[in-house]
Amino acid sequence: MVRAIEAEYNKPVDELFSKIESTCTAAASLGQVHKAVLAKTGETVAVKVQRPNIDQLVAMDLNSLRIVIWIIKKFVDTNFIDLQGFYREFRRTVYEEIDFVTEAANAKRFKEMFKANQTIYIPNIYEEYITRRVLVIEWIDGIKLNDYAALEAAKINRLEVATRTVQAYFYQFFEEGFFHADPHPGNIFVKAGSSPDEPVVAFLDFGMVGSITKSMKRSLRDIFLGFITRDAHLMVAALTRLGFIGEGANPVAIEKAIALILEQYHGVTLGQMRELEMNDITQDIINLLYGQPFQIPAQFAFTGRAVGTLVGVSTGLAPTFNFIEVATPYARAFMGLDANSARETMQEVLTQLLENGKVLLSLPRSVENLITRIDSGQMEVKLANTSQTRGRRGRNGNGGGVALPAASGGRVSLFFMFLASIGGGIYLTNVHLEGPGWFCLGLAGLTALGTILKR
Repeated sequence: MVRAIEAEYNKPVDELFSKIESTCTAAASLGQVHKAVLAKTGETVAVKVQRPNIDQLVAMDLNSLRIVIWIIKKFVDTNFIDLQGFYREFRRTVYEEIDFVTEAANAKRFKEMFKANQTIYIPNIYEEYITRRVLVIEWIDGIKLNDYAALEAAKINRLEVATRTVQAYFYQFFEEGFFHADPHPGNIFVKAGSSPDEPVVAFLDFGMVGSITKSMKRSLRDIFLGFITRDAHLMVAALTRLGFIGEGANPVAIEKAIALILEQYHGVTLGQMRELEMNDITQDIINLLYGQPFQIPAQFAFTGRAVGTLVGVSTGLAPTFNFIEVATPYARAFMGLDANSARETMQEVLTQLLENGKVLLSLPRSVENLITRIDSGQMEVKLANTSQTRGRRGRNGNGGGVALPAASGGRVSLFFMFLASIGGGIYLTNVHLEGPGWFCLGLAGLTALGTILKR
């Protein structure tokens, strides 16, 4: 350890630290942490040092993993997960984790993210001691997140700790799109606040992080909207963009399967969901999507790992913790149902409405032109020669030709457009999207006026 520090800074360790403990306080596969005191300032710090020959060890482990993946793919059906993508993502994450310069940059970004939040603490990084293999960080005195006895002894409100930890993660997921991807108890400490009911949660170790891009956010929002409105087509399009549906898929079959899933589980409450067997639900979904290239993209495997760990940590802290209740305000903001994010969502909705409006506005004219052509004899509509139609003749005297009055057809088109617009307006206003709702209602008014003028 001493030789690694001296080699990295090209200085004797005594010049850097007036005291450094030889026994590490924390250790992992990639590095270890030693408590020390800076010689220059007398501050207590944590010195994070990489293990010797870590580059070669990581390369060997990755080669072994690649061979294992090759064997698995050779003998096992792995369509449910993109193993090659998983390997690439894992490789990228590991190499970022052993580069302490990257970790320092991540820590500074988190420090900036939570600078206005008094409930979350991010330790300081000492700039002049940042290197690729050694990192000096502010020492944090606190209680590990899963040390329940110590939390109880300090009379710290465990439910409040769970709430603040999960709130911090929802902020990272939904608002920042950049999150701490390794939330195990050794990386989260609890510090005493102004009172036992005001604990401060401190995050450590920023080597493993994840990100959610703007395009991913839009697709995730489409999945939520598709679920709410039971729009299987919207959900399939979003799942395809996110990489859950691979090449060679039958979108029509997947759409039908998701429509059946929505019909079966859409109205189920959380209480009812707890009573259902998850294995049965999973089997239903597998049966409906059987044979389709449905898979878990690598980036979501890591996100799922973080969420799964977080759920375990929070429920361990407080069994009565309500995950959904804490998630709701962040989900509303993410969906654009609050004042802060309404403008962005409104712009997206209005853009879609304007695009759809162009089609709707051109529809009556197109239908009327079509019917006029039928009426003038330029086009015929052939009906099946069934018992109901046998013997009937159109105005042209042809056995299968039917012509309708153009003005009547135009009114029918406008009537259906009126129904669609007023229905959309009522729905959007009910879900508190008043702008788009009034746009649809206005379109319904114009359509009604058009119908009256045609008489």
